[in-house]
Amino acid sequence: MGQLAHAYPRFVAAGIALVMLSVDSPKRTRQLAGEASPPPTFPVLSDIDAEATVAYNVFADGIAIAATFLIDTAARVRWTHVAKTPNDRPAVDQLLEQAALVRAGAAR
Repeated sequence: MGQLAHAYPRFVAAGIALVMLSVDSPKRTRQLAGEASPPPTFPVLSDIDAEATVAYNVFADGIAIAATFLIDTAARVRWTHVAKTPNDRPAVDQLLEQAALVRAGAAR
């Protein structure tokens, strides 16, 4: 969360909106966001019933799998990264590169 929060101005400059979901309770989600360094200035939402994680097929055996989705303005998922380990996250530069491809209509 801190890496994205730190790079958030780069996303804004690229015209990208960030939203983060957590399957924790709203109280725990707020606590985690507040503990991040720096704290995020983008929305961090609670998906306590796991509706979104189930809908995006990243919920298995009662556990949400860390995943990143780039969704275009027509609400279509254009790029996905599903973590293989808890710390497996795409780099900021990779997200910005893929977002540019989505905007150009050529996401991988």
